Amino acid sequence: MDIDKITNKEQKLILAKMIADKVENGQTIGFGSGSTSYLSTIEIGKKVKNEGLKIKAIPTSQYIEDACKEYGIEIGNIMEDNIDWAFDGADEVDSENNMIKGMGNAMFKEKLNILQSPKNYILIDSTKVVKKLGESHPIPIEVFPKALKYVSSELEKLGAYEIIFKGMSENQNSILHVRFNDISKDLEKQIKSITGVIESGLFIGYNVEVIKS
Repeated sequence: MDIDKITNKEQKLILAKMIADKVENGQTIGFGSGSTSYLSTIEIGKKVKNEGLKIKAIPTSQYIEDACKEYGIEIGNIMEDNIDWAFDGADEVDSENNMIKGMGNAMFKEKLNILQSPKNYILIDSTKVVKKLGESHPIPIEVFPKALKYVSSELEKLGAYEIIFKGMSENQNSILHVRFNDISKDLEKQIKSITGVIESGLFIGYNVEVIKS
């Protein structure tokens, strides 16, 4: 990721430094994806090097894993290690801390981290706050490739009015960007119930603490 091309970098750096301050020796931390998480990884890496800390990271994308390795942060295993806390960014957050995440195609691992962590921090700058989910971003949905036709037809039944194929995830599944006129509290579960859907970027009703810059 090119740091010079990150938008709202000053706000995101403030958040990155705030989350780095929470790091303590011996912790296992879930690392999110996106530009804010990338800057946070760098700040945490600096702290680890400067203070000689030993921590483990559970990264949600390859470029975050690569950044951790550059700073000597050990990569843990989500199947074996218990996460002490996790951090991530978001694409949209409403007043009830419901979110759209995963525009970087990592929503599956991001959701795993949140579900397996007792404490989750969501780092957002002022551009990510919305009155209603879906204002600025579609919902990213990870789909088993051979189920694209079926999943698309079922999404239309749920009210999807725009479905765009956006390439492949790191898991080699297809990514759809999907827009709805209305995002109800039940939509996340309804999307997930469609055979062929791996995960969606809707995060509704999760226990998170939102930190704003």
